[in-house]
Amino acid sequence: QADIAILDSSDVYTAGLRFGLIPFIAEVYNLPTPEYYVVAVAKESDPSTELTYLKNKYTCHTGINTAAGWVYPMAYLLSNGWIRGYGCNSVRAAAEYFTKSCIPGALSTEYNIGLPYDNMCDLCHGVSSRYCRRDASEDYYGYTGAFRCLVEGGGDVAFVKHTTVSENTDGKRRETWARNAFGKDFELLCPDGTRKRTQQYDSCNLGKVKANAIVTRGGYYGYNDTQVNAFINLFVYAQQFYGKKEADEFSFSMFWSPPPYSDLIFQDATQQLVVIPPDQREYSKWLGSDFLRAKRITDCYAGASAINYSIVTTIVTVLLSIFLT
Repeated sequence: QADIAILDSSDVYTAGLRFGLIPFIAEVYNLPTPEYYVVAVAKESDPSTELTYLKNKYTCHTGINTAAGWVYPMAYLLSNGWIRGYGCNSVRAAAEYFTKSCIPGALSTEYNIGLPYDNMCDLCHGVSSRYCRRDASEDYYGYTGAFRCLVEGGGDVAFVKHTTVSENTDGKRRETWARNAFGKDFELLCPDGTRKRTQQYDSCNLGKVKANAIVTRGGYYGYNDTQVNAFINLFVYAQQFYGKKEADEFSFSMFWSPPPYSDLIFQDATQQLVVIPPDQREYSKWLGSDFLRAKRITDCYAGASAINYSIVTTIVTVLLSIFLT
């Protein structure tokens, strides 16, 4: 019954395709546009790990079907032939290629309708029912969680966004796992098999993807323009008063999470919110062709429900026109 939700790009895709939700506000990080780079991070002390050959490696992911942690890395590995595709079964492809992973949500039938592969959660840290869940109850979920998996959980590589390393190293986090984490101890794995410093993400990445977005109900049964504009005004005014990045015990901050938490409401890397133009408030237009291509590589049925819906709609329209004429 919520009016709005804040979603990862891949979840924006699902929300738009299956439920007709529309994105209308996006986060902005340290780039001029509401986007981020997907990067693969490894330890500087582990020169044997390279992006062109990750077979039998231990991998850390933000979550299954997330843009940075799943869609873009798997699309790269599959499209370049580094991983056997097994048809449309990218889950099996990952399970057969990686020895151990933490891919939160991989054992959930909500995200994986095929066979469960236990090794896809072997590195996860959650306890009892929280184990390998695709939410913050799993310690290694999300960008910070995937990086933590790399730091302390035995991972060889973490798939995250380009700001993740700088957000969690050099004393920026107080938790025990991050106290001895320094940015110089990590490197980016480039698609050509080389490595670069974590600050060189613009020339060493797996692609650029749209930032997290706020979505609401669209279509015939959704909110009209006046109602959507009311939501927009609410967030625009809210960030004027609560958009500061500094921690302050006397006031609320939209873009900051108190330790040991991270990304509670918006991403902690968020610097501001921007309004998505009306002509881009349809999930496929907003996400762009690169994301849609990556999605189709990892899921051969991507867009199938939309196609089925359009076919049914066409048939119904034709039948009605026949009966009414």
